[in-house]
Amino acid sequence: MAIGVFSPTVPSKASDIMLGEGVIYKNYGTENLIIGATRGGSKLIIEKPIKEIKYDGAYGPTKQMRRVDTYLVKLVVNFLKLTYTNLAYGLPITVSDGADKDGTYKKIAFDLEIAAADVVTNITFKGLKMDGTSCLIKVLNALNIDNISLEFKEKDEVVSEMTYTGFYAAATPTDAPLEIWDYVV
Repeated sequence: MAIGVFSPTVPSKASDIMLGEGVIYKNYGTENLIIGATRGGSKLIIEKPIKEIKYDGAYGPTKQMRRVDTYLVKLVVNFLKLTYTNLAYGLPITVSDGADKDGTYKKIAFDLEIAAADVVTNITFKGLKMDGTSCLIKVLNALNIDNISLEFKEKDEVVSEMTYTGFYAAATPTDAPLEIWDYVV
């Protein structure tokens, strides 16, 4: 490999994966905080932009000069039930308690600036793939800044699709922010 060229490392089984039902955790392995249960239709999206290195004097195709620039990892989750924890984890927000004549409630205030403290160490999906096999997928250094949507279905059903995006860490700039484990229950 040429000097100064880094190729990100990623698990060999990585590809776009359709997920079934499961549970989403914050900081799995240390805190194991449950964010919520998921319904079918969640998915893991991995994009690999290819960087073409151009140089003078090339005759013919230059396939060896193509490098994967980065791995863009997104975990798109369809939560089963909408709670304030679904919204709170992975977003730059502050949650506080409030009260009025109807009772107590949670007040959510969105921050307009993203700080390093807002990044979650990992967001983990533990559940089933669409083919029925068990898996554990960790998206490292995650934030939910891509897609915050609420759709109202029949009567009082609310569907919330959240997209957690993994970011590279400054200490390990060549390790993709993703871990995938297949296991037997």
